[in-house]
Amino acid sequence: MIFLSNIRHPDVDQVRAAWERYVRHEELAPDTLRPYVLRAWNRARASGCNPRLGRADLLGESETQQLLAQRHEFITATAPFLGALSRAAGANRHAAMLADTDGRLLRLVGDPETMADENFPRPGSLLDEAHAGANGVGTSIVENGYVELVGPEHFIEGFQAFTCQGVPITGPQGPVGVLSMSVRTLATADRVRDILFCATEAMECDLLAKWLSSTSGEEMVHILERLRQDMLQRLTTARLRMEVAARRIAAGADVSTMVQTSWAMSGQFARQAQTWRVLALERTGPAQLEPLELADIVQDLVDLLATEARVIGLQFEWAVAERVRVLDDRQVLTRRLLGGFLSALQRAASGSTLVIEVRAVAGLGRTALKERLTDGRVCQGPIFESLREL
Repeated sequence: MIFLSNIRHPDVDQVRAAWERYVRHEELAPDTLRPYVLRAWNRARASGCNPRLGRADLLGESETQQLLAQRHEFITATAPFLGALSRAAGANRHAAMLADTDGRLLRLVGDPETMADENFPRPGSLLDEAHAGANGVGTSIVENGYVELVGPEHFIEGFQAFTCQGVPITGPQGPVGVLSMSVRTLATADRVRDILFCATEAMECDLLAKWLSSTSGEEMVHILERLRQDMLQRLTTARLRMEVAARRIAAGADVSTMVQTSWAMSGQFARQAQTWRVLALERTGPAQLEPLELADIVQDLVDLLATEARVIGLQFEWAVAERVRVLDDRQVLTRRLLGGFLSALQRAASGSTLVIEVRAVAGLGRTALKERLTDGRVCQGPIFESLREL
């Protein structure tokens, strides 16, 4: 996820004039619109979407209920983050929305006036670009990234009173949906943008956490279970920070530092969870050699084992961290390094420091661990070598 800030909003009057020309099939200058907006308008026109629509099309009642039943687990898992996003908007007109990868709206949380508006999207609304043109849900899906649409940047007329933002949500096995925020003022959009990113990161981490928790403790090594529990505790801390930040944003406070911290913790959890998956998953085929940044893999293990080290009174320290690309199997290399780190942790004396060196040596990438005792003496630990990428 790219963390964005300082978004430059378009000239609304200029965009409105461009929309009028566009729906009359007149030519637009290339720089009239933000590029992704023009791409979305072109896709909407090609699909036959009517720009004069007053609201989004809706699935039938039975189809909507079937959809919500099918996605119940996803809706329930993401509910706390949707609520936090809504609270960040406070009493301002808004709706925090969750949609699936087809642009079908699953849930929304907003202020009473917006929730009572019969023309506003509701569960079952079709927000893909073919049905609803450029919007925070459908365009985010197609562009596969964050989008913002201000007023007349929306393709259909019924959405042009809103500023909408959308961010794709990625689960352990790929895209699962979109988190979107619809507000009435640019000031509100600016205020909730950071919490939108933070909530999306937290959603993705929570989905990873549920995947980790679905693995039975009997199926994994004891150390992996301890690491999993540590990661889940860090995720809980990040979620609490996000909740506090959402409430303080609604009150007008500057919580940029708190949001950044929560976002960073969520990002760290995601990286650790990915490393945990590499370690825990059973191999289903032969080793797959690929170019790997050795120092990055070592750093991921250091982050994963940080709490384990603190518990026994040790700390990690980087001495050398050269950028070395090696050719190895990710799982084999990660497990080999983990074994070395665990062996070093078990042998090390309390209060000592494990010093890490990653460097290129001839045609190899070498990882070396050393123990520096409290009296300054240094003891050589395990050394691991992999072939460097040519």
